[in-house]
Parts: sequence; C-alpha cells; structure tokens
Amino acid sequence: MPQTSRALGDISDSLKAPFLPHVNPDAISYEQVHTGVCVHIPGSAKMLFGDELVFYWGVNSSSTPILLKHVNSNSVVRVLCVSYHFIGCVQYGLVDLYVEVYRDQHLIGTSPALVVTVNRNSPVTPRQRQRKRNMIRRYAKKPDKNRF
Repeated sequence: MPQTSRALGDISDSLKAPFLPHVNPDAISYEQVHTGVCVHIPGSAKMLFGDELVFYWGVNSSSTPILLKHVNSNSVVRVLCVSYHFIGCVQYGLVDLYVEVYRDQHLIGTSPALVVTVNRNSPVTPRQRQRKRNMIRRYAKKPDKNRF
C-alpha cells in the first residue's frame, strides 16, 4: 500500500467502508456474484472534485475521478456493479472491499475494509437436498431382470 502524503493531509479518518445495500456481506451467493453485486462508495466532506477513487474487490481494482462538485458524509460518490463474469481474478471466501483516494497522484486516504464472504457454491436447503435424493432414486438405473 503506498504511503499517504502528509503534505496533502490524510483523510482516512473521514472515510467509511464501502457498503452493499441489497446483499448480506456475510453470505454472498455464487448466483449473486455472477449476476452482479451493487457496491456503494460513501463520500466524505474531505473529498474534492477531481480526486481519484481506486476501489478494490480483493486484488481487482477500478478507478474513477470524483465528478461531484459537493461531497459530504451522506453522499454516495460511486455505485459499482461487480460481476464475476467481467473481472480478472475471481475470489471466493473472505474478500476485502476498500477504497483509496488520490489527489494529484498522491494517496491521501484509505477507507476501512468491508470483509465479505463469497460462497463458491450456493447453500443447499434440506428441501433441496431431499429433492435431489428423490430425483436420484427415481432415475437411477434399475437392474435388468432378463440378464443372466
């Protein structure tokens, strides 16, 4: 992680972690992460127009400038839709989501990380398990009585 420039002032204390408004971060399903998960990047009163945001989903990153003239702690400065169909390195298990803020190409702040759990397989309910057993039994090959 690059060193924060002291001359520009560290704004890390004013940054909030990214959040997922419609998803439980402790159990992101295989289907959700392949369909797309919306990530909101909250603003900070210390962010300025033109600051560069670098968002990290594990080792994957995406950058964009802040284009809002007025940013405060209630602002959402960026909304991303992350889909495993379109990212380079697919990660399962615990994944860190965080944002770095750059001003004049100097790191001035890093948000706290939101740790999410991305499941490789969708959880199976008892009902789904029973249905699978029934299907296997129903379509299992029965021994041929006409064989020797």
